[in-house]
Amino acid sequence: MEEQKKEPLTKQASVTTNAMKYLFELDDEDLNNEKWIPPFLQKHVNKYAREGRKVFDQLMDASDRSEKSSDEHIEVRKEIEHVAKTFMTVKKQLDKYKGGIKKFKKDIGEMNKGTQDSAYFINNSIYGSQFDAFHIDKNGLFNFVSIPENTPKELDAVMGAAKDVYMKTGEWGMPIGGSLKLHELPGIVTEPYGMKNHVMKLANKTKVDKDSGKGFDKQWTYTSTLDKLTQAGPTATIGMAFADLASDNQTKSFAEMYEEGMKEEYYKHPDTGEELPEGLLWMKDPANSDVVSKLLSKYIANVMQDVHGPTINEDTGQVKTTRSQMAQDLIKKYSHSTHKGHK
Repeated sequence: MEEQKKEPLTKQASVTTNAMKYLFELDDEDLNNEKWIPPFLQKHVNKYAREGRKVFDQLMDASDRSEKSSDEHIEVRKEIEHVAKTFMTVKKQLDKYKGGIKKFKKDIGEMNKGTQDSAYFINNSIYGSQFDAFHIDKNGLFNFVSIPENTPKELDAVMGAAKDVYMKTGEWGMPIGGSLKLHELPGIVTEPYGMKNHVMKLANKTKVDKDSGKGFDKQWTYTSTLDKLTQAGPTATIGMAFADLASDNQTKSFAEMYEEGMKEEYYKHPDTGEELPEGLLWMKDPANSDVVSKLLSKYIANVMQDVHGPTINEDTGQVKTTRSQMAQDLIKKYSHSTHKGHK
C-alpha cells in the first residue's frame, strides 16, 4: 500500500506549532534575568549599539568643534540627546518584549474564545520567535513583520520593497501586512473571572431578594452590569460574550446562543436600531465592545429576572416560561445549593 502523503501545514498552523515548542522550551530563569537577551535579538541589539555608538562619537566630535553659542552646536546637542535616548529605549523595549513573552505564556492557559484568530497568530509569531522580519528603527523601537500566508517569492518582494523604503527614507515600511511595534500588538482575550464573579453575585442577590419577598429591579440590574463592563474594558466585555457565565462548563455563551438564534431584540443596534452584522467576528472587535456591553447587560438583566421567578405575560396574563438556558442553569444551581443547606 502506498503511504498517504500528509497535507502540508498552513503557515498559521506551522507558526503556532513552532511557537508553542519555542515557548515551552524557553527557560523562565532567562526571562527573569535582566541581562539575558533572546538569541535572535542579540545580533540586532549589538549592531544597533555599535552603529549608535559610532554616530554618538561623531556627534561628540562635532559638538567639540562647534561654537557653543552657534545654531549648529544646539542642533548637534539635540542629536546627541536623541541617540542617547534611543539606547534607553532599546533597553526598555527589550524588557517589554520579555515581559510580553511571560504574559503571553500565562494568557495561553486562560485564553477565551473571544480572541481573534489574527491576534492569536500575531502573538504566536512575535512572542514565539516565528516572525518574518525584525528591525530596530531610528527611535529604538522594535518593529516586527509577520505575514499570515505567503510564498517565498511574495515574501522576497515584500522584503525587497521594505528595504528600498528604508534605504531611501530611514523608515521601515511594509507594503503588505505592515510592521507592528510592541505597543501595537493586538491583545489576547482571557477568561473574565472578575465579571463572571459579578454575575454570580447578581444571581445570589436576586435569589436572596426573591426568598425575602423583595421585588426585582431590572433597570438597576442592567445599569450596574453595564457600569461593571465599562469599567472592565473592551477585552473583558468580549470575554464575557464568549464565556460560560454560569461557570459550570455546560452553559452556552451569549455568543453561541446569538449564533444559534435568540430574540430579535438582540440583533438590533441598542442605540440606532439598525441590524447588526451576521456571525460573531464583529463581537471580537474591540471597536464594537460598547454595543456588545449593552446587549450583554440586557441579556443578563433578563436572565436575572428569570432567576427571580416566573413573570406574567402582560398580553396573555399567563406565566412566562424561563427564557434562557443560563437562567435554567442558575436556578438549578441555586436550588441545589439551597437543598444542600437544609440537609
